[in-house]
Amino acid sequence: MTRKNQIRNAYRTTGGQASFYDGMMTCSTWLGKAICRVVWNMDGEKNAAYLEKALSGIPEDFSGKLLEVPVGTGVLTMPVWQSLPQAEITCLDYSPDMMASAQEKAKQLGVANVAFTQGDVGVLPFADESFDTCCP
Repeated sequence: MTRKNQIRNAYRTTGGQASFYDGMMTCSTWLGKAICRVVWNMDGEKNAAYLEKALSGIPEDFSGKLLEVPVGTGVLTMPVWQSLPQAEITCLDYSPDMMASAQEKAKQLGVANVAFTQGDVGVLPFADESFDTCCP
């Protein structure tokens, strides 16, 4: 199996199980909490602080063009993007399954200012300087 196929299969495994992935990313399920502690040495408080720090560079009134890569299932960012209706947000992910979950979250939250693109962060499908900022 090629490396590309291994990565694709790993994304399918987690992306197809959004509740597992979301619980892990947010430390909100018993299994997610266990993985956070064992793999990342984080509890819910450290996880929340990490997320706050990761998003701290984006002003509360941001209205420019933002690239989120990778979007994953959108569990961490869709609620934030909901509060930035003037921003133009492009979400990129390698996994179509992860993006489908993120698109569903955007739809459920009524986030209309987000576009989704399937692609590889190593080979971005955008011209240089297409975005004002990027969110990991």
